[in-house]
Amino acid sequence: MAVGIHEKSGLIIDGVEELTQRIQRCFKTRRGSLPLDRPYGSNLPSRVDKKITPELEIDIYADVADALSHPPNGFNDELKLVKSWLVHGENQVTLSMEIELLFDGSVVEISGLSI
Repeated sequence: MAVGIHEKSGLIIDGVEELTQRIQRCFKTRRGSLPLDRPYGSNLPSRVDKKITPELEIDIYADVADALSHPPNGFNDELKLVKSWLVHGENQVTLSMEIELLFDGSVVEISGLSI
């Protein structure tokens, strides 16, 4: 796994924490918004501030799977999505997911991702 710098504290991070940060950054970046890397990102930002309906939940799950399997995002050779689900809290909805790490076959849960 890669090593990176925590975007808020500046500390060196690695493992699942670094992967979670990269996934969160990808999910928050609207596809087509980076001038030098137009294919990077996801369609999840277009789902923000919408009323949560069963149809929107399916669209969110599809966008998550698309973002993680989209080659320019750099996850397709590193992980595989096992399942994802939304957690409804008071005034917010977060995303949790189980992913399989392809380099060792372990399955980890990442929770609390904002969309």
